[in-house]
Amino acid sequence: MAFPSLPEVRFARIPQESQARYLGDRFSYIEAGPADAPCVLFLHGIGSNATYFRFQFASLSHRFRVVAWNAPGYWMSDNLKTEHPSDADYAQAVADFTQALDIHDMVLCGNSFGSVVAQAFAMRHPQRVERLILTGTGVGQKQLSAQRREAFEARARRIRLGSYQYGDAGVDNLVGPHASPALRAMLVAVTRGTQAAGLLRAVSFRLSDFYTPDFAAALTMPVLLVQGSEDRTNPRQDNADLLLPQLPHGRLVELVGIGHLPEVEAPDTFHQLLESFLSSLDQ
Repeated sequence: MAFPSLPEVRFARIPQESQARYLGDRFSYIEAGPADAPCVLFLHGIGSNATYFRFQFASLSHRFRVVAWNAPGYWMSDNLKTEHPSDADYAQAVADFTQALDIHDMVLCGNSFGSVVAQAFAMRHPQRVERLILTGTGVGQKQLSAQRREAFEARARRIRLGSYQYGDAGVDNLVGPHASPALRAMLVAVTRGTQAAGLLRAVSFRLSDFYTPDFAAALTMPVLLVQGSEDRTNPRQDNADLLLPQLPHGRLVELVGIGHLPEVEAPDTFHQLLESFLSSLDQ
């Protein structure tokens, strides 16, 4: 099975006034498409990176400026100094990243951990987010169950053993039953690019009491939630179904037989949803 090729990794300098928050001065990211076109910014999941969005680069970059960041501490992006980042820290990181790339208005799309970061940013900067797309949506929690804590702490234990051992755990719990062996192998390769320090900070954030439905009234832009019926990581009833009633302009689409990763499990269907959702932006 052939997958779309990826653009080269790029680098941007973290703005001077923001560098005190980071262990360095560098963001890494991938970009394709016309520089003056409307921007679609993708934020990856907790065990992923910018290469996860290869299908979206192939399908959207002919008429959009498509950008996928590597979150602080991921791939070759320098990490946040704080070991226990909050929603405000990750929202500021998106603000710093978009400043570095001279992006103001955007469509913002986040998967899983990236969906929570996207919400954190959009709640603080609703005027900058023209559309918000959330996949494998996470909403956080007010109280942390023992089962949820263990699920995240298990990830932390694995990444401390090494990136290969983290990837070697496989992705069966992330995809639906019909995902091909080739797709699963590609996703394992993506997870092997994870840096321990970045993931550990993301885990700390996802164990916090940040609960997005409490702030969802600030998400005044159109919001599309794309949910796999087989998502066992962020089940619909514990996440998207709690967020949707609080959104002023929200819509949820469930993809039957798909797991936690709609962008790669059903890229053609996902592209059709995005084309419809973004149809007015380039007119």
